[in-house]
Amino acid sequence: MYKTIVSHLNKVVELISATMLGLMVVLIFFQVISREIMGSSFPWTEEAARYLMFWVTFLGASFAFQYGAHIGIEFFKMKCPPMLQKVFEIAALLCGATFFLFMIVQGYAFAERSMVQTSAALNLPMGYVYMVIPISGFLMLLNAIDVTIQSIIGNELEKKGL
Repeated sequence: MYKTIVSHLNKVVELISATMLGLMVVLIFFQVISREIMGSSFPWTEEAARYLMFWVTFLGASFAFQYGAHIGIEFFKMKCPPMLQKVFEIAALLCGATFFLFMIVQGYAFAERSMVQTSAALNLPMGYVYMVIPISGFLMLLNAIDVTIQSIIGNELEKKGL
């Protein structure tokens, strides 16, 4: 049940990230074309593309867990006995979870403080731009827990021949 929810959530985040990435490409293309045709570009396109890139990066990092795309300690972990491998996985989860909780708490506080500041071209409250930090921290925490559980359970099922 938990795995299904996380999987569906990751699919939604992937779709949102892909849409934002596509929009970012269109905005940059529009900026280049307008600069070539009119001799100047619209300042809001560059700013919007920058903020979209910020969101795509953080959201992409959150669902990258399901693909094992983050740096790991697999080389050292695989040299250890199976019981110590589980300890490595749980220690990595605890370190990651601590950082992700920090991202959630401090990212939210930062976004909240930034609501009074607006961006130059879009006049958008910067808190909306920075709100991706606690959102991605929460998504990374969910994914880290899910990947660790699946890894530990998967190792147990392999030993039993299932």
